[in-house]
Amino acid sequence: MARCDRPDCGRGDIDDQGFCSECGRPPLRTPGRAPDQVPPAREAGRALLARPEPWWGLALVAAGTIPAPADEPAQARETVPEEARFCGNCGHRVGRAHGSAPARVTGYCRNCGHWFDFTRADAGGHVIAGRYEIRRKLGAGAFGTALLAHDRNLGTDVVLKDLTQSVAVTARTERDALAGLRHDSIVRIYGYEPEGPYLVLEYVRGTPLSVRADDRLEVILAHGLQILQALDYLHDRGLLHIDVKPQNIIRFGEEGAGGSRDRVRLIDFGAVRKLGSPGPVTSYTEAYAPPKTDPEHALPTAGFDLFCLGTTLHLLCRRNLRNPDDPGVRALDRLLARATDTGLPERRFVSARQFAEQLSGVIRQVVAGSTARRQVTRPSALFGSMTATLDCGLGQERPLSHWIAARVDGAHGLVLAAPFAAPAPAEAVAALPTPLADPDVPGMTQACAARLAECRAALRYGMLDDADRALDESRLPEWFWVSAWYRGLIALARGEVPAAQEQFGVVRDALAGELIPTLALGAGAEIGHDPGEACRYYKTVADTAPALGAAAFGLARTYLLAGRRAEAVATTERLAAELQERELRFEEEARVATIRLLAAVTETCKPAEADLARARQLTDSLSAAPETLTGLRAEIQYGISITTNEWLGLSEMIPELARSARTKRDFFALIDLANNLRPQVEWPWRRGFRRIRDRPPVRA
Repeated sequence: MARCDRPDCGRGDIDDQGFCSECGRPPLRTPGRAPDQVPPAREAGRALLARPEPWWGLALVAAGTIPAPADEPAQARETVPEEARFCGNCGHRVGRAHGSAPARVTGYCRNCGHWFDFTRADAGGHVIAGRYEIRRKLGAGAFGTALLAHDRNLGTDVVLKDLTQSVAVTARTERDALAGLRHDSIVRIYGYEPEGPYLVLEYVRGTPLSVRADDRLEVILAHGLQILQALDYLHDRGLLHIDVKPQNIIRFGEEGAGGSRDRVRLIDFGAVRKLGSPGPVTSYTEAYAPPKTDPEHALPTAGFDLFCLGTTLHLLCRRNLRNPDDPGVRALDRLLARATDTGLPERRFVSARQFAEQLSGVIRQVVAGSTARRQVTRPSALFGSMTATLDCGLGQERPLSHWIAARVDGAHGLVLAAPFAAPAPAEAVAALPTPLADPDVPGMTQACAARLAECRAALRYGMLDDADRALDESRLPEWFWVSAWYRGLIALARGEVPAAQEQFGVVRDALAGELIPTLALGAGAEIGHDPGEACRYYKTVADTAPALGAAAFGLARTYLLAGRRAEAVATTERLAAELQERELRFEEEARVATIRLLAAVTETCKPAEADLARARQLTDSLSAAPETLTGLRAEIQYGISITTNEWLGLSEMIPELARSARTKRDFFALIDLANNLRPQVEWPWRRGFRRIRDRPPVRA
């Protein structure tokens, strides 16, 4: 007898129904199946250990503000829709339109000759098994007819699924599958009546999943997350639904302490099958499933259900996808493109949790761009934290070297270097975070992880050829985002910005819910002297997660260079407030940046008098090192001197800066600068002396 191979069990025996006697779950590897047939998301139990809470996007959709959907109409439909017309005897689709011939609502099945009549959906008026009063017909499908009935024993409405005789084995499979499932987003089974046969199921008072005119995009996506929760539960028990589509998802309202909640529930398990059992797949809806040539048809995995859900969401969101200018919509489009990629099936999602993590991130971007502007800073599931702000000097006082290298121009006064510059390639590479361990990375062995560690170390020391070699030896697939991320870093370190942007774009397309790839694109655009693109990327990240300092500093830099000083200041002020509220690092750097932005002098704009006055006020209230305060006051005075063309005040402040000089050469260079900034004076006439024009010296 086979043993359970789950890492957290490993003790129980697998019974004849395929479940462990100890933990009650199916094994990770089905007994008798070759190792190469194990679904990727279940290898070595790694999927059980990662992404503990990928459903966090549900919390971003405000509870109690979503109107509950209306119950289905009390009267039956006059006719059954064409897409729901199946033979009650053999389950084949009937009544379809062919060529110029219209669809039929009555006739004989071409497969078995059984008579069908879809002109009346009402099937009420009789009692089954002495307890179920039939009220009406709810619908018909390939595996039977759904009837609304009243259970006299329980005093509640139920659904009787009248199964066709030709699918009796399938009926038992569906019964056995539902009997062991207990999930809030999966329809419940109450019983089984051999007469018919009938499955007795929970009646969910709702409607098939659809989009109403007043639905917000995040509400639709929250439904997707709820279904992903159900699929994760289902897949973890070794089952596949196979027929995920809007008609098999019921949307209903549920009253709770916080008000009405908009819920969904997965129904119709007529096509259910065991995970990992070889194909072909015969019972599915072609419009939502992968194409017949797809590998999923030969060996169905969790990816089959995830593809169907991706197609479902694409259908439901098609109205919203017409607005590509919205960053959240662009992210959603990339997410769905990955979920339904037929050109490169390996690129698709392989687990419900992997899909859910990215969908939650997309919901975050959607709600950040809505009128509610709900912004959330959350640690990334796939990237480590950033150890540097990538502020490019904006968060510290102006370097002393700027003052030492300054020159005095007779027409313009003191000429200083630009207050900040774009990040250097090496600086950006060092600041961008490292990918974390991912349970769904294909081929991520210990040897592969070791090669990636070598690649990171080589990048840190600027040994780019060694980094290239280590990445090649990792043998990661070229299409995989981890490989693209490292190739982007190597290209950026070499100064090959277009190549780096192409690789970072691959990562962004694969991880639509992550902000780090978009941040990398912003840094690359700024290094490549494309401030417009840099501003767009930085703004997307900063608007979604204001506390992500690297994006806020980058956005402030691009704003100031574009002459938008007020927006630059507002960006760093918002960053400082977020960091203070969350008690995060770099709050002082954000406040210093605000002061410098108020006083900054660029080639295109000078600070206004009100900006300089406010900068002085903020400096006086700042708790920072004395050298920082001196540097800030000197920069503010420089802004005043530029606007008034009066340099005496700055000349008197520079000796304070000189006290921080590390060498005598730098000290005397600053004293000379102070002397050169002092105004010329004319000495009085004395007999025997010629007239002299000079400046009074500055005492060190």
